Amino acid sequence: MFRLNFVDRQDLFERPIVTDDHFIKVVDLAATHEFDITKQGSRSGYRWALRAATSGIVDEMERPFIDVMFSREVTSRRGPIITPDGIALGTSTVTPPSATLVHIVIDLKRHIVAIEDVPSVIQPHSGWKAKLQTILDSAAWKLEFTSQIRLDPVIPMEIVKSRLESFTRVTRLRVTLRIPNPDLGPSFRRLYEEMKQGGVRELTEDMRNERGLTLAPETLPQEALDMAMSGYRKGKIHLHGYNKDGQRDEFTVADDVARVEFTKLREFIEGYAAGQKSLALKRFAQVIIQKIDETVRGKSEP
Repeated sequence: MFRLNFVDRQDLFERPIVTDDHFIKVVDLAATHEFDITKQGSRSGYRWALRAATSGIVDEMERPFIDVMFSREVTSRRGPIITPDGIALGTSTVTPPSATLVHIVIDLKRHIVAIEDVPSVIQPHSGWKAKLQTILDSAAWKLEFTSQIRLDPVIPMEIVKSRLESFTRVTRLRVTLRIPNPDLGPSFRRLYEEMKQGGVRELTEDMRNERGLTLAPETLPQEALDMAMSGYRKGKIHLHGYNKDGQRDEFTVADDVARVEFTKLREFIEGYAAGQKSLALKRFAQVIIQKIDETVRGKSEP
């Protein structure tokens, strides 16, 4: 799961993405061939694309959503080729190329993006997220919006909680926060309001106290940590302190991503293939959104 953040471009005439309708227009346009990204490596050629964007509402939950497919295609591959006379080194192409599909559901109420974890595509160093953001940014710019789209991981709370339990006190918290979109909860509503009233889009916090920061509900350190773990951050979260052995210790949270388990994908595919596209999409989106609510509950409430 990733948090959908809108980041302002520096431009003379500002036209930020503000409403869900704005973002739906961006995704609809991005899901056309004009914004495909092609890349030729030393051995293989690739194409990244968005397609089949559909927006709808899960009526039972009153939750608007976007369903879209993200794909990677291998357009060419360099290697040994069998010829009538033997074997030669060359480049083979496939037209049209076979695509590996990644299903994406965007919960527009929480601004959370659930991305199917397809191992051949969603790899740490494959650049998939940068490609997806570039496709969306290009479409937004075409529509004359001055916002960039950024996907920041929603961090599994248990990861940070388990590390914090090994500390007797936390002496430093360093993080850059982005102003939140709609998913606000009581634990960081005050900090959000202060950022909003001050016109602050990014806030770098570097909190220190050798006696120990107070990580209790409704305190500034805890509010900042809650916002960061919920995906309203830029870059890493840095925590310093002392462990139970009395030694200085620190840890950094970077790209850990909260996950949801979905076991009904085959049922969705069968319904989709049977011509029940609209109904299948709504059922699929409803299950994913329910999983999102279960995962983020406790961090924030809509």
